[in-house]
Amino acid sequence: MDFSFGEDADIVRQTAHEFVRRDLLPQEPRFLNSKDPAERATIAEAATGSLKEMGLYSAGVPEVFGGGGLGPIEACLLAGELSRTIIPVEWGELTPVLYECSDAQKPGYLTPIVQGSKRYAIAFGEPEPFTDPSRMVTTATPSQAGYVLNGRKLLSCPDFDFCLVFARAPEGPTCFIVDQPGDGKTELVLKNRNVGLEKMVGQPGKAQQLGRKWFPLTRIVRASAVMGACDRLLEVNAQYAHDWNSLGRPIHERASIQRSVADMAGDIEALRWLVFHAAWLAAEGKKVEYDSMLVKLQAQRVLTDTVNRSVRIHGGTMPAIAEWLARSASRNGAADALRFAVSRETITRLLP
Repeated sequence: MDFSFGEDADIVRQTAHEFVRRDLLPQEPRFLNSKDPAERATIAEAATGSLKEMGLYSAGVPEVFGGGGLGPIEACLLAGELSRTIIPVEWGELTPVLYECSDAQKPGYLTPIVQGSKRYAIAFGEPEPFTDPSRMVTTATPSQAGYVLNGRKLLSCPDFDFCLVFARAPEGPTCFIVDQPGDGKTELVLKNRNVGLEKMVGQPGKAQQLGRKWFPLTRIVRASAVMGACDRLLEVNAQYAHDWNSLGRPIHERASIQRSVADMAGDIEALRWLVFHAAWLAAEGKKVEYDSMLVKLQAQRVLTDTVNRSVRIHGGTMPAIAEWLARSASRNGAADALRFAVSRETITRLLP
């Protein structure tokens, strides 16, 4: 059995690792201590600009959509390394829903996202949680020009040039492009918002099918990003346990600290094997729908447990660096709908 990644993958990992170590980690104290959001944004934008100059921006996007076309393993390695810093560097990882843009939509939406000249937000969730998209409160009512949107949606990020809004049309859940820049808010209020048919992504009532071909790989890559953040958290906690003394003795000599560090290390290593096994299956052309859901759920559980153990190791407080890492890694947290899907599939597989 060969567990090596291969020369190309090693080059991607080493390049990203050196970039984070050389260019980003030295910037962390300034980023962490800054009280000015604009200064933090400047640091993050400079990091993203450096990544573009290196040719790694959108490296994980398939070539057919204008990206670098990295394989599953290479994309996971890149995501894992770039997530080991609190500086939110963007590397062109995007929702597969955008891959479903029509030829007429691609120049104005997909291509600028891949190139990094535009930003988008996902407006899927709502203030009142739902497990079935058919139960969304936000509606899309047919009109002569297209549809009229009404409702409230939660945004995946506060700053964007356009957003992908999911609403309940008579045909079923449908996705629309809404040309509205973000204003720093986390909620989008739609009141009699007219959208033309040319702004619909895919077919009416088929929103749940959008990007289905690409979502499994996206889940695996995002799980790798969570793993990278957990790796850095483990390093931070190991250093703290080694350096800090309490009541005249190093805290790493205490059984409770030893248990926390050991359990943290074991869970992260188990996640690593899940991530790269799923990535290997994807690279081999295997079906990874179930594996990708499972690994994403496991990544979120490991992240939660790692953060909780960090708090215990630090004496009941959340270290600032851990808060930033957790915030970044949990942007694409696993929803209950994903748990239900894993549960259904697991039961089906185990039934005689």
